[in-house]
Amino acid sequence: SKSPLGPIEIPKDNLVIAKDPEAGIYGTGHNSVLQLPGKDEWYIVYHRFNWPAGIHMGRAAGFHREVCIDKMEFGAEGSLLPVVPTHKGVEGF
Repeated sequence: SKSPLGPIEIPKDNLVIAKDPEAGIYGTGHNSVLQLPGKDEWYIVYHRFNWPAGIHMGRAAGFHREVCIDKMEFGAEGSLLPVVPTHKGVEGF
């Protein structure tokens, strides 16, 4: 939006990160973005249901989370590409 008071303008392709049922990854939310100082490297830090039991815990899954970090990538025109959540995460930086 052009103003914090609205109106809300939602871009067509605004997905940042989503669950991946095939990998058993659910509840990807409440994220923050980090840029490595002095580098054009960006990472998303988020939490999700713990793996592998989280999705089978019913309502309790929301209280059993794990913190994750994955790399963010951008398209040639600078648009954010959807992040694919992983079990591996990133190597040390």
